[in-house]
Amino acid sequence: MKSILQSLYLLQLLDTELDDLRELRGDLPETVNAMEGELEAAEQRIEEIDSELKRGATERTMKEKESLELIAKIDKYKGQQLEVTNNREYDALTREMEAAETTITTNESLVQQWVEQNAELKASLEEFTTKRDDLKKELEIKREELKEILEATREEEVNFEKRREDALGELLERDLELYTRIRGAKGKAVAPIRRESCSGCYNVVPPQLILEIKKSDRLFICEHCGRILVSEEIAQEMKL
Repeated sequence: MKSILQSLYLLQLLDTELDDLRELRGDLPETVNAMEGELEAAEQRIEEIDSELKRGATERTMKEKESLELIAKIDKYKGQQLEVTNNREYDALTREMEAAETTITTNESLVQQWVEQNAELKASLEEFTTKRDDLKKELEIKREELKEILEATREEEVNFEKRREDALGELLERDLELYTRIRGAKGKAVAPIRRESCSGCYNVVPPQLILEIKKSDRLFICEHCGRILVSEEIAQEMKL
């Protein structure tokens, strides 16, 4: 049991060190991830706008070409009307001209809509391009900051993680589950006795209980804060 108590306390020391190392990073990893997501979204929107502009330009060219062809047909129909010999042929040409004029009017309306839409898309493109460029610059700075922190702490973190794995191997599953549950609720799961008190909540531990804890032959839980109690001797023995 003593070895389990030692491993639990060592695990607590290692987790505290790892927490401190991760604290150095602050919210940089999350910030970098969020900015990468924003950058990807901006680049995707730029591609979409560019595709819309190209598609609109192609359709506008087609409609303008169609209108020019219809204008030529209208002129042709007008000439043919001068040569027809009956009302039926004249009316048929008139209907063709009216249909062509309707199509031309529709095309002009569509072209005007595309002109207005084109202006809006270009403004949006400029906005997202500026946003993308700003994000790239800021993201590069954040990535460099995170890289420097990771490089400065990598060796130490790898060492702590290796020692943590070794400590985990010394624990029974039920002890690890207890440790994990308390750590999740309290931050620190193991509290050494210091000055006859629980170092987790600073409540006094009865002398008789301290004597029992010093035997290190079973797990004791602080009745006030719920942390695992270990003797001061174990805390002195287990140093990083």
